[in-house]
Amino acid sequence: FSVVAAKRAHDGTQTQCVVPRQSQCAGNRHSGVCGRRDCERISKNERETRLTQLQLAIYLVSGNINQYVSRSRRSVDMHSHSTESDGDRTVEEQIDLAQSIGLQSLWITDHDMIRDLQRTREIQKYAKAKGVAVGFGVEITVDWEKKEHHLLGYFPDSLWEGRTLSEPMQALQRACAEVKSSRETRNGKLVSYLNKLLQSPKGKVYFSGPVEAARFRPLSVAEVAAWARDNANLLEPSSLGRPHFSKFLLQVSNVRSELVFGPRDGDGIALMDSEGNVFFGDKKSGKQGDELEALMHSATLARKGIAFEPLPIKEAIALINKAHGRAVVAHIPTLGPSWFDRFGPLLGDLKQAGLWGIEAFSSEINEANHIRVHQLAQKNGLQMTGGSDNHGTLKVYAKLGQMHRDGDIAYEELEQWARNGGRQSYNVQHDL
Repeated sequence: FSVVAAKRAHDGTQTQCVVPRQSQCAGNRHSGVCGRRDCERISKNERETRLTQLQLAIYLVSGNINQYVSRSRRSVDMHSHSTESDGDRTVEEQIDLAQSIGLQSLWITDHDMIRDLQRTREIQKYAKAKGVAVGFGVEITVDWEKKEHHLLGYFPDSLWEGRTLSEPMQALQRACAEVKSSRETRNGKLVSYLNKLLQSPKGKVYFSGPVEAARFRPLSVAEVAAWARDNANLLEPSSLGRPHFSKFLLQVSNVRSELVFGPRDGDGIALMDSEGNVFFGDKKSGKQGDELEALMHSATLARKGIAFEPLPIKEAIALINKAHGRAVVAHIPTLGPSWFDRFGPLLGDLKQAGLWGIEAFSSEINEANHIRVHQLAQKNGLQMTGGSDNHGTLKVYAKLGQMHRDGDIAYEELEQWARNGGRQSYNVQHDL
């Protein structure tokens, strides 16, 4: 997409049909002129998308990120969680909030679960009454080159219209249930690790002060689950996750907030100086002090062998595709400081395995990393999606509807595909 074309689109001097050339129009290959509603001349949203591409071109020339990044309100959030996994708002509460902040569409992508038809239809009915288009997906815990990560799966509305879930969808449901059940084993190991560290002399520095350290008493999974049920809307023990443990450590155990998670895109290793100041990443340079680890950081838990039993990423992609869904790698920069060099080159292989997209706009992805994700998407022919990764109030930085950049054409395309049973989909080999 050229800078000149982007400018013309923004100025409104270039008009054309926005339906992708690969899609079908009235049974014929799309010619750019037809009477379909989705073949209207270029819309305001499309002009804004193309302006963003113009801004990208300006950035690539000037290096000025402020000329590239736009922060206007989003109308679609494609990554959110509820109390049915590890969020603290019910699905209905998320839909209510989506309506109140002006979201036109919300995707529910709870961890390692596929809902049954009855519950799915309850949610659809509620969302319709609120005027919010709701989409259903899943965020699967996967193993990618011996590192735990997340893979998003998105599904069209037609999959929920039958009397029962399709056999491929039931197979995916069973696979997700097995991953979710391994969470309970992980939680037991997590409690043992926390108790051992926080009761040791080294663990005293994790607390807000010496009084709080002296008051600490050993945790149990049952205690944290009971507290989360009353204070974080936990529905079932199998959904107890790191956000719940983190909130418990902060509010009950009085652990220092910066030592619970730490920066998401780092290695979880901090340095504490003699005055008790904590530094992560590049901020450790030139500082003297003791090393310690953020308690709940994924890299910390990986080093301790505290993890789920995730699905191999290619197996998860295959299951999503067989169920007529679309597979998207979530927030790839959270794989650590070397994510671009280590995992970027592997995306082409995943594309061959059936990967459709990569999450490019997220509360987990800053502006600089967004540029790099954009480059990888372009290089590998992947669609760019986005979502807040909101967990209710459990991730204070991940607010519903807020991402680090405006929507992309993939938003509109995925919405069109989802609402029309996949019949208008393109750039994917597993259409319905």
